[in-house]
Amino acid sequence: MCICVFVLSLFFNGAIWRVWGLHRDMATIESQILKSREQAQLLDMQISQAKDPSFIERQALDKLDMVGEHDLVFVFSE
Repeated sequence: MCICVFVLSLFFNGAIWRVWGLHRDMATIESQILKSREQAQLLDMQISQAKDPSFIERQALDKLDMVGEHDLVFVFSE
């Protein structure tokens, strides 16, 4: 009988709901931590890739329309 009263008092004063909410929040935060760690690993990989001179050269050639020292360039008039 005493246990029943204790459980009912926890239920009615909201302690059970708060504990359930905290568990739900903990699961959400753990999920966010996992996503942040994955994003940090991706950023670390991109940083190490950006330090590679061949990557820098490739980006300059592709994005800035630059050419290499020994590349042949054709210019067409319209």
